[in-house]
Amino acid sequence: MDLFEGFFKFLKTQKLSVSDNKPTLLAVSGGLDSVVMAHLFYKAGLPFAVAHCNFQLRGPESDGDELFVEKIALNFGAPFFVIRFETKEYAQKNGLSTQMAARAMRYEWFSKIMEENGCSKLATAHHLNDSVETALLNFARGTGHAGLTGIAPKSGNLIRPLLFASRNEILEYSRLHAITWREDSSNDSDEYARNFVRHHIVPRMEDLNSNFLNTASRSMGRIGEAEENLTFLLNKWLDSAGLTSSQTRTPTIILEKQKLTQLPAPQQALRQLLKPYGFDAEQSRQLAENLDQVGLELYSEKGWQLLNDRTEIFLKNSEQINHPPSTVHRPSPTVHPTPSIAIHEDDLMVSLPDGSRLFLMSDTHNPFTRHSQSEGGSPSTDPQSITVDAEKLKFPLHLRHWQPGDSFQPFGMNGKSQKLQDFFTNQKLSRFEKEEIWLLRNGDEAVVWVLGLRLDERFKIHSKTNKVLKFNWIR
Repeated sequence: MDLFEGFFKFLKTQKLSVSDNKPTLLAVSGGLDSVVMAHLFYKAGLPFAVAHCNFQLRGPESDGDELFVEKIALNFGAPFFVIRFETKEYAQKNGLSTQMAARAMRYEWFSKIMEENGCSKLATAHHLNDSVETALLNFARGTGHAGLTGIAPKSGNLIRPLLFASRNEILEYSRLHAITWREDSSNDSDEYARNFVRHHIVPRMEDLNSNFLNTASRSMGRIGEAEENLTFLLNKWLDSAGLTSSQTRTPTIILEKQKLTQLPAPQQALRQLLKPYGFDAEQSRQLAENLDQVGLELYSEKGWQLLNDRTEIFLKNSEQINHPPSTVHRPSPTVHPTPSIAIHEDDLMVSLPDGSRLFLMSDTHNPFTRHSQSEGGSPSTDPQSITVDAEKLKFPLHLRHWQPGDSFQPFGMNGKSQKLQDFFTNQKLSRFEKEEIWLLRNGDEAVVWVLGLRLDERFKIHSKTNKVLKFNWIR
């Protein structure tokens, strides 16, 4: 199949969604693959811009690449963007390898260029050989199923439209169309592991099977499909597909421990399920070996917090986590302090730090005559809404998170006092859920309402109530 036809077919079958009216930003190094990619976009009449990174690692050779790519963009009539990086300095400062430093800098810059110039996608020129080499490297280093699937055709707004083609096919296309390119001298060195695989491992595999690349591609595809099916079935089995706890605003993934332990290989399942959230293999092992350790916490490099609770495992995204990826933490029972928010008598609405809002509406009409006390002292059974006896309120009221030692008189318990910790236990709340509970407190410090859960008995309306105040909590 002609490379140009294959290019169009791959865009369609992989749903790479290249726009006809918004440019795709092409990452062009000046090498064979990226120059051919630019030629294919030009020949297809697709709008594109060219971005080139000069990492200043090969002296005059790097500068020559920059001038070469600029000329290509000029010939194609495409916008050209270039940046020069102090790569070695950045790598040393951030404790990174040269390759990792170059990757981090270029993708950050690509994102900036895309945003400023309305580009719909970023395209890189990875091809079939690159994908197979990646799978072999991952196999050699140790990996799960996902590592054996090679390079994905797309990831967010990043696409790889040449993954269907081998390097030889790309080379043949360049010969047919008299395309010139720049050779990177570092590609000849076996100093990098990828070059070693490229120069020594793949040729030996092709000695065994002359169609090795295509065979490997089909195998990687099957592994990828198996990976997707496995993840889908695990989520179905554990009911873990993005559940949100009823008591919290923060999306919380919930894994049932009983179902997890019924699997033949719980540790492998945990590895499969936790990897997308940034947890590594060692953390999965720690959790699998300590499932009976209630209160065990793990933190991932992507900002997710894991809590091993009594019967469930909770995962919550938290932007304020500063723990290293391998941290294991067994928390103390204290809850982080939260500033108090004052509510004055003339306030109509109060905003909470979590983005929710509390609305206040006063009325002289007593709804008690139409609604029984069994409905919670309120004409509404909505847990996000209460109606209280306004004459028992002492302003300013205050909102804050609960603290150990807090207690109240839950409505329906005939004035009996209960510690909030015990109340939460009876409600079967996890520690994640407890941390997000808000208290509405009276001016004399008495709890008026545990938001979303229970009114305090002392503030319920009754037949002699003259003035009521309604609170609506909009989450």
